[in-house]
Amino acid sequence: MKGHKDPNLVEFARRLKDLLAKYKSYREAAEELDIPESTLARVARGANEPGSALLLALSTKLNVSMSYLLGLDDEPSPAVRPGERSKPEVSFVHVPSLDARAAAGAGEVNHIVAIEKTLPFPVWMLHRLAPPGAKMSFMRAAGDSMSPTFENGALLLVNESENALPAEPTRLKGGRAAADIYVFLQGGDQRVKRLRRLSSGELLIMSDNGAYEPQLLRGADLKRFRIVGRVIWWDDRL
Repeated sequence: MKGHKDPNLVEFARRLKDLLAKYKSYREAAEELDIPESTLARVARGANEPGSALLLALSTKLNVSMSYLLGLDDEPSPAVRPGERSKPEVSFVHVPSLDARAAAGAGEVNHIVAIEKTLPFPVWMLHRLAPPGAKMSFMRAAGDSMSPTFENGALLLVNESENALPAEPTRLKGGRAAADIYVFLQGGDQRVKRLRRLSSGELLIMSDNGAYEPQLLRGADLKRFRIVGRVIWWDDRL
């Protein structure tokens, strides 16, 4: 994410660093906590947002509440007096996980089928990423065309309410048009790429991996094209 960091994320990184201070290094901490060293180092620096699975692991292994980790409570392990209820833990929304993979490559035939499974996602993070009431789902990426942004098997959070390209694309510094990452159907294939609508009405499909050439959609090909949703968050670790 560009711009100013969310205060919750800054506070999370600060508190995690304090909790890890008893270890000689990130490597020692990673071995003790059974968390990849690179993952631990990046979240402690505030470079990555912690996913729900990582928050749960850190909370359990460091013996602190998730509310404390996220700066929502000042007591690492709030004491509960007789007759009192414990303070509420971090709120999660349960997002459906679809039995589908979005091909980050040349495309592959697959089907979007909802399965009886949901994955938890922190509400405070979701509020940063999507407006209230947006339809969300998790999918998996398949292929390497979006590397190094995300890799094969990455967990993608897709806002299915954003199923059309904006009329006016976001402008980057220098006046260049931005291209967001979308999951879309092209013929019988489900794919995940960067999309940009050109002034001519044609659609430019782009990969982040330089080994894949951009593709231009026009005419009849556009009629077989449908956007599933915009990718608003991803994680290669889960």
